[in-house]
Amino acid sequence: MVLEATVICLDNSEWMRNGDFLPSRLEAQHDAVNLISGSKVQSNPENTVAVMTMSGGADVLVTLTPDLGKVLTSLHKVSVKGTLNLVTAIQIAQLALKHRQNKNQRQRIVAFVGSPIDNEEKELVRLGKRLKKNNVSVDIVNFGEEADNTAKLEAFISAVNNKDGTSNLVTVPPGPHILSVDDGRGEE
Repeated sequence: MVLEATVICLDNSEWMRNGDFLPSRLEAQHDAVNLISGSKVQSNPENTVAVMTMSGGADVLVTLTPDLGKVLTSLHKVSVKGTLNLVTAIQIAQLALKHRQNKNQRQRIVAFVGSPIDNEEKELVRLGKRLKKNNVSVDIVNFGEEADNTAKLEAFISAVNNKDGTSNLVTVPPGPHILSVDDGRGEE
């Protein structure tokens, strides 16, 4: 039972209207956020979860809170707009983690990426090294555009990972799957 502060970053770009994940990519993300945030909060009562969007200007919908109701309510505020800016969104998520109330919590970012990444691989690697320096773990769920994004995201995750290997990249092929990521306890 790890004491952890987690920021969940949702991709709300125009690509989320696609129906290759049932009923849409955006709704599949909502189901996964429900599972992940519920798992985090139930594993330790002092764990906190925040939710933010990454497209159309990165917005923090809910700051770090142990209240699962606030997290789930914030999902209804997500609207499809703009294009994905992964670097800016992760920087904002890192800033939200930096200002957490309980400094004993480990820092984790869970990002859902379902649209092509416009950022250069060099930018992502530089950001990954900064996150590694600040002890921030990153889990990325790559879905929808895995052919375009996999190489960039693998370089990013290898830059973030330390010898413990606490950061993960999960690539989910299209189909009736539930988008999920290893929550650190060996469970999906």
